[in-house]
Amino acid sequence: MDRAAYLRIMKEHLKTAYLLSDDKTETMIPVFVNTLRTHMKHLADLAADGDLEQLSRASHAVKGALLNMGLADLAETAHTIEKQCKNGHRALECQAMITELQHTVSLFCED
Repeated sequence: MDRAAYLRIMKEHLKTAYLLSDDKTETMIPVFVNTLRTHMKHLADLAADGDLEQLSRASHAVKGALLNMGLADLAETAHTIEKQCKNGHRALECQAMITELQHTVSLFCED
């Protein structure tokens, strides 16, 4: 999926789930994107540190942020990372999923 497709999904979700106007959705998306950038950086930093408990919490936050914007497929990846951390998988074992999630998120976080 490309940037335009992700933005379309987010706009439609905001309009239908939260009954926001086009103007409000245009205002909300940049805020969301900036917040998600911060979350993704934090996720990568925690993975590098190997802190599974904090990585699980950060993955949970990313999952919620993605669901709030209607991006269930990406939220599922964050949920898988969260579950793996809770099950004692090493942070390095989650790295491939984190990298994939970062790449996909970067598609719609472009300036």
